[in-house]
Amino acid sequence: MKKALFMGLLFCGYAFGEVVYSNAVKPVYLDKNSSIIAGKLLPTNSVEILEQKDGFIKFSLRGYQNPAVPNVVYYSDNQRILSLAFAKTKVPKFEIIKEGKNGQWNEVKVDAYTTSGEFENNLEPMMKKASELYTTNCSVCHALHKIDRYSANQWPSLFKSMLSRTPIDKKDEWLVIQYLQKNAKDSIKETK
Repeated sequence: MKKALFMGLLFCGYAFGEVVYSNAVKPVYLDKNSSIIAGKLLPTNSVEILEQKDGFIKFSLRGYQNPAVPNVVYYSDNQRILSLAFAKTKVPKFEIIKEGKNGQWNEVKVDAYTTSGEFENNLEPMMKKASELYTTNCSVCHALHKIDRYSANQWPSLFKSMLSRTPIDKKDEWLVIQYLQKNAKDSIKETK
């Protein structure tokens, strides 16, 4: 029994093509042999697993790119909901899936690497945790703002301006911001 459990854990991992969600801010590398962090993957964003080996995951992420900010992949078109941000000097090659027209941003796909772990198969538990953190901590000083009261672009600065007055752990900051932005009054909900 113990041997079977150990073997199950040993081969536990993600399958090629599996869609998972980051549950933490994760370092991103341009190749699996690099020790230089090229960017950050933010929590609650879905990635497709392309390969898993030696503690690293090669993933693919789809999103939107504002031509004026070529080092960032956004969750949706025309909103500043960050999914993946690269350093300006470490921008990878993006595949343009669909050219943006009339002010619309390009739909893009990018492949990169990150460390194994801190992924979940289901988005719901992360959003529930973020909701509880927001509800519990952000109503101590004032009446709780409805999450659809502000736009996706307004939430980050509003939340960060009050964060220091809450006991929300620094590691959960982006989890709550992503929750607020993805449930904002003008947000497009993920349908996966």
